[in-house]
Amino acid sequence: MIIITSFPTQSHSQPVYDYSSCKNVDHSYNCGNISNILYPFWGQNRPFRCGAGNPFYLNCYNNSITTILLSSQNFTVLDINSQNHTIKLKRTDLDQNLCSPQFNDTYFDQTLFTYLPSVTFTAIYYNCTYNVSQNLLKKSLCGSHNPSFSVSYWPYVENLDQKRCEKRIEVPVGDDFHEYGDLEKDLDKGFEVEYSVNEKCLNCLGIEGDCSSEYIDKHVDLCYYDNCPDGSIDFSCSPLHNSMFSYLFIS
Repeated sequence: MIIITSFPTQSHSQPVYDYSSCKNVDHSYNCGNISNILYPFWGQNRPFRCGAGNPFYLNCYNNSITTILLSSQNFTVLDINSQNHTIKLKRTDLDQNLCSPQFNDTYFDQTLFTYLPSVTFTAIYYNCTYNVSQNLLKKSLCGSHNPSFSVSYWPYVENLDQKRCEKRIEVPVGDDFHEYGDLEKDLDKGFEVEYSVNEKCLNCLGIEGDCSSEYIDKHVDLCYYDNCPDGSIDFSCSPLHNSMFSYLFIS
């Protein structure tokens, strides 16, 4: 099963929007166990104008799994806590196949998303074919044909040259991580990041939902973000900022 997050094509044919409708339950994001999600997120039945741009787009797969695309890496969303402004994630590619990672180190721009203090990192080494003992092969994450090990094993590994491993990736793990436990289970539990949100925009496009187009026009720099061509995140790269608002609020 391959799950890919892609952004839907946006249409801005309507000249004026009723932003107060963004708090309507019919315009909340619901998919599987992720429910009643409002600003800054959007997707599914929640329209583009009610979210904060592409970094916050949620993709619903098979009406059960939510994914989010951050800096070109796909993550599966395990939970969203709207009160604490946190989102629990796990790497989709490692969830599908731990032994064939699609990306190297886990990375996303921390302008809008920052790791919680409880998050730690562990490294995984793949295809370590040099001087691997039979005893060590029994601990391989990917079988004897692809000797692969979590960094947790290194204090107990003798005569193994890390430089002879073909690939190394660094992955975040949550506060439930057990240094010598089951890595797959620990990765499956995910890790938490905090997302940045402007409270005025949250009240307007989310909880309160009581605002006018003029309010959004004045606060577009704070409410909408998008990925810039260089991979960074900035409101000025948003299609909302560059095109939509050039004609949306003509009095």
